[in-house]
Amino acid sequence: MKFLFCFLSFLIGSGSVLAGVIKGKVTDAKGTSLPYATVYVKGTTIGVSSNSSGEYKLSVPDGTYQVYCQYIGFTQEHFNVTVSGDKEIMHDFILTDEGLKIEEVVIKMSREDPAYRIIRNAIKQRKYHLRQIESFQTSIYFKGVMRSRDMPEKVLGQKVNTAELGVDSLGKGVLYLTEEEADYYTNGRQEKTVIHAVHESGDKSGLGFSRFPHVITFYKNNVNMLGSSSRGFISPISENALNFYNYKLLGTFDEQGKTIYKIRVFQKRKYEACFNGIIYIADSSWAIHSLDLNLTKMSGLDFVDTLKVEQVYIPLSEDNWVIKSQVLYFAVNIMMFDITATGVAVYNNQQANTFIDDAVFAGKIKSQYDKTANKIDSGHWENRPIPLKEDEVVDFRVKDSLNEIRSTPQYIDSIRRRNNRFKPMAWLVGEPVYSGKEYKNIYRFNALALGLFRESVINYNIIEGFDLAPKANWLHKIDSSTNLNVDGALRYGFSNRHFNAITRVSYTTHDRAWRNRAWTYGVEGGKYVFQYNPANPVMPFLNTYRCLLVRENDLKIYERWEAAGFVKRNYGNGLSWFIKADWQRRLPLTNTTTFSIIPGSTGGFADNAPPPLKAVAAEWEPHNAMLVNASVSYRPGITYTQYPDYKVANRSRWPLFRATFQKAIPGILDGKADFEKWQFSVRGVTRFGFLGNMKYNILTGGFLKTAYVSFPDLKHIRGMRGIGYSAPYLESFQFAPYYQFSNKDHFFTEAHLEYHMNGLLSNKIPVMKQAGFHLLFGANVFYSAANNNYTETFIGVDNIGWKMVRFLRIDFVQSWDSHGGSNSGIRFGFNLSSASNSKYSPIESEW
Repeated sequence: MKFLFCFLSFLIGSGSVLAGVIKGKVTDAKGTSLPYATVYVKGTTIGVSSNSSGEYKLSVPDGTYQVYCQYIGFTQEHFNVTVSGDKEIMHDFILTDEGLKIEEVVIKMSREDPAYRIIRNAIKQRKYHLRQIESFQTSIYFKGVMRSRDMPEKVLGQKVNTAELGVDSLGKGVLYLTEEEADYYTNGRQEKTVIHAVHESGDKSGLGFSRFPHVITFYKNNVNMLGSSSRGFISPISENALNFYNYKLLGTFDEQGKTIYKIRVFQKRKYEACFNGIIYIADSSWAIHSLDLNLTKMSGLDFVDTLKVEQVYIPLSEDNWVIKSQVLYFAVNIMMFDITATGVAVYNNQQANTFIDDAVFAGKIKSQYDKTANKIDSGHWENRPIPLKEDEVVDFRVKDSLNEIRSTPQYIDSIRRRNNRFKPMAWLVGEPVYSGKEYKNIYRFNALALGLFRESVINYNIIEGFDLAPKANWLHKIDSSTNLNVDGALRYGFSNRHFNAITRVSYTTHDRAWRNRAWTYGVEGGKYVFQYNPANPVMPFLNTYRCLLVRENDLKIYERWEAAGFVKRNYGNGLSWFIKADWQRRLPLTNTTTFSIIPGSTGGFADNAPPPLKAVAAEWEPHNAMLVNASVSYRPGITYTQYPDYKVANRSRWPLFRATFQKAIPGILDGKADFEKWQFSVRGVTRFGFLGNMKYNILTGGFLKTAYVSFPDLKHIRGMRGIGYSAPYLESFQFAPYYQFSNKDHFFTEAHLEYHMNGLLSNKIPVMKQAGFHLLFGANVFYSAANNNYTETFIGVDNIGWKMVRFLRIDFVQSWDSHGGSNSGIRFGFNLSSASNSKYSPIESEW
């Protein structure tokens, strides 16, 4: 539920207990409730919002006040009140429609709408108002609720447990509910959130959301609504807004001596990244007074059906307006789940352009929880700035009670036993997982026959014939910070009748107070089958298909005995290193069968020792190798989230720098291999906002010594064959042969570049704009000192799919190489983020 809701968690708030309480309801003249209206005390930043039923509750100290109520599209109302003691004062606000002056809106023929003059003035003042909040601090109260309006009885054959989700038998109810209080600080360069209290329905120790955009500012040219990976949307008052928007002045009204313009904004062209709705601009200061804007599919919105934002600002001074409240709403209907979510924030104690001590931002901590933030007594929330609705009160009460039951060992164990039931599809195409009592032991296995992303149990190649290759993983949790990990694999080839077995045992200990900081120690030993390229470019599942149905075997393998030990250190600050000492006994294998479902000559299958490797490597023979592998990686710019009991590193936007070195030492344990190889890489993403982003992975390296370099030790590039493509895009070549460019040169360079337009241009192409597909283009290049070069360029379409499920990609690729070869064609692939960010280098783990 947090994943679906996280981009709505934009704000949080303060809730200090004060003496008097003013409460009531906000309605229009007909008695209709006005949800999320802003109620505040004039001359201060104290205020609240009404809930979705229009009910509000404002706590103030003793004194005499003017209390104002404001709602977009209605005339502001106020009343005078004196508060003393802890008495409760009732007052209902009845707001009337805006009394717009429309005589000023008459437009003569051939003249532009008066709204354009106002917008031009707002654009001129945009940077000024943006600077006003560069140094900004505020207290925030946030309430987020996600509701279901309907859901199916079954999904993929599995019955939906409505009771466990917290909804009724009709699929209606609250799915997720949280409220938070925090203080937010920014000096224009850094920002920090200090979270004082969290109340998450159904989880008394829940932590809510630690990081989120606190204010969606329309003074920026690019408005980021969906997180850092989105290219954003164009603000109606951005520098170039007039190229994208039409404007219409609907009228004016006076409010506290200020003239306010009501302007309708709407996009000029469909499927451009633009908002539609109403924006109010204050005369003279040309500041945003309030707004009600929305995004739909016509705005290029992919993930949800509707996304809406409402904001209300109040003046701190004559020309300095600060946000008072913000409401974010989204709706999505996918696979018969009809879900809505609302995130409401109330800001108090706002201070703009005031000094913030650098000590506030010390330690690179972006978010910090008070030690007792998730242990606050329920009485603390009695004076929340937004009253709970009746169903929200029930949700907190029922789910908090259920949490007591679900926290018992008996209930936890019943869920474990249910999850351990036999699942045929998991065994066929997935990864079966079984857990022991208290989840201290977790067991994982590979799929039987259709392992799309990892090797399955049953495979076929012409070296081993049909083979059985079961793999298992056992994770034993010694305590909350220490675990033992055991991997094991067996393999038997029915044609060559070879049996192999290998295992790896690792011990990891984490810093209890710094989750990302860890030591890992391990050993590995046994005999197994390996590809010549340690990156494993050939997927066994696809090779099985090609052998049996196309009579082509791409899998080139050998056997080796292995005894190794390794150590890995992650400092939790972006720096980590790895070292491994590895003795190997390499054993060549030959083809033992030509069986294929498709009939053909016996010469249809190539030799297991590719000619390009024979041409550059030492004679392929049984031999020993004593190897030392070392790597160090560093990503600058790491920041942290300080939870009540531990700290966690946040991912940085800086690129990842990585250096590796491999040395073969002859003479030790009869080692024959004798070489030295190095590599340095830089990998990252450069974001251009509305213009998309550039992903890159650039490597350089070479051999310092080449006395004896065998097949597995060469520099290999990651090639691919067939129309389907599943390798990580930023690590591989879409059309390159697997071993033609393998080498032992003293210098090589490899580069992978992809420019993702993220909807730019494609929003003007029929069909693509309606479907939400995105254009991309790029190149993969390999250069070596021996003129063994390869280049390919491509143009593609990604973001193919439906709503939130968009991971397919199609590329047209053209390639050239230094041997006079060229190729072109179509590639279909999966653009999965997990696939494009390899966790380990090949020298850490191959099998």
